[in-house]
Amino acid sequence: MPAKSAVKKRSFDIRNVLMVFILLFFLAIIVYPLFLVVVKSVSTKTGLSLENYRKILLSSANMKAFWNSLWVSSVATLLCVTAGAGLAMFVVRTDIPGKSWLKMLLLLPYGIPPFIGAMAWAQLFGPVGYVSRLYTNLTGAFSAPWNIYSAAVVVIVLAVYQFPVVFITISGALGKIDTSLEEASRMSGAGPLRTLIDVTLPLITPAILASSLLAFVGCISNFGIPALLGFRARFFVLTTRIYSALAIPDMTLATAMAVLLAVTAGIPLLLAKRLERRSGKFTVISGKSVRPQTIKLGIWRIPIFAVVLTIALFAGVVPLLSMIITSFLTYWGAPLNSANMTFDHYKYILNLPMAVRAFRNSAFLATLAATITMFIGALVSYMSLRAKMKGAKVLDFMGTIPYAVPCVMVAIAMILAWSKPPLVLYGTIWVILAAYLVRYMPFSIRTTNATLQQVHFSLEEAARVSGAGWAQTMKDVVLPLIKPGLVAGWILVFMPALRELTISVLLWSQGAETLGVVIYNMQDAGYTQIAAALSTVVLFVILSGNAIVRKLSKGEITI
Repeated sequence: MPAKSAVKKRSFDIRNVLMVFILLFFLAIIVYPLFLVVVKSVSTKTGLSLENYRKILLSSANMKAFWNSLWVSSVATLLCVTAGAGLAMFVVRTDIPGKSWLKMLLLLPYGIPPFIGAMAWAQLFGPVGYVSRLYTNLTGAFSAPWNIYSAAVVVIVLAVYQFPVVFITISGALGKIDTSLEEASRMSGAGPLRTLIDVTLPLITPAILASSLLAFVGCISNFGIPALLGFRARFFVLTTRIYSALAIPDMTLATAMAVLLAVTAGIPLLLAKRLERRSGKFTVISGKSVRPQTIKLGIWRIPIFAVVLTIALFAGVVPLLSMIITSFLTYWGAPLNSANMTFDHYKYILNLPMAVRAFRNSAFLATLAATITMFIGALVSYMSLRAKMKGAKVLDFMGTIPYAVPCVMVAIAMILAWSKPPLVLYGTIWVILAAYLVRYMPFSIRTTNATLQQVHFSLEEAARVSGAGWAQTMKDVVLPLIKPGLVAGWILVFMPALRELTISVLLWSQGAETLGVVIYNMQDAGYTQIAAALSTVVLFVILSGNAIVRKLSKGEITI
């Protein structure tokens, strides 16, 4: 009898209980809400049909928004790839001076929330913006010849805040290719340009294609930039059209457009994933240490450095300075002198109940979202990669589904799932938390996957041979080794959640405002200086968090 009980005790595995719990959690928080969106999109008064999609196709306004999304994202992606690839080549493979500083400046737009970046560009090139006033003062013209509220500027600003994705990806590929192939080309008599065209570019083509697909998804899913710069020009894309449909409200139309957006964004993501798997079969990374071959620029070294520095400053530093200056102005459009500078806007937001509440709400939501997603993500990654448990791959797949789902679809899914009994979360802060858990779960799983792969199996095996159980092995061996990666991953979720806009602008209610919502509403209402002051505070927190992540990850991860 004692022997049987001992066998039963040993056969009990807490990991199976955790897997069941995570499965139920994913079904409730991810699968069920997203399933409701799909069902709602094909629901009519007479039953299930494609009538809602037919309405989209027959509506010139909706089809124009869809077409705008496609061409704007395509042109912005083309600009991203051109700029990102060229800048990566100069920074990684030439003898241009100040490479580390240039790289940091070029990555700065990646740490700035796109909607805050759009605000900064409006402050620079708007009707009374700094650059516009400088132009009119120098030329005597009545107004600047450009219009910040236009489709062309939406394209440019989208490209500015997506090109770091291309730059990061291609820089990594350029730094890891086997330079012996380029050396062989040179020894065969080919010059630097011919080697670049015939050898280097083909080797990094998979990285260029993958990064361009990711940039396209980032552009077509963006809400803040086309909302802030397109609404006034009556220029709509799918994300802003969905926002307008929810304001009516027309839930069936919104769900159908959300599914259309998800399919449009999902196809490039699937292509990028497939490209990543295929490119893995044709490795260009040598087993030895790779030192990238440096191209000598000669007399062009300083001029090219000046061009790259100008682009870096114009993309990241100048808009940031614009935001800071605006936050101190006594009124928007005031002359730039000490008499028109004040700290009153910062004092105002520190004493504004809505701003204080928004900061508290955002910090609360970001903390919970980061903690819960990292805890579950770490468990899923361990069970899938290390324990190799049956069904763990299914959990990994379920947890990463939201990566291909635009934020607007996540928000709509939360409305459908949690606005009716038995559990009503809509209208409370908890529905935003639920949406954040869905949105950022893929980030935590991907981060912990990468971290766990750096820990060798032999360390866990040694602990088990010494008699340690699973819980003790996790506590004494695995967790201490992956702790830096977990902390970096936690901040990697916390920071985007702190500044998030697209989800919260669709789900917020009185008392449940977030920082992104308050900044957006202030800017939209014309309180430019107050919005700039609050944005500056948020940017300071984000850039500080970015510095911490880069230190913990040794520069490999950027927020």
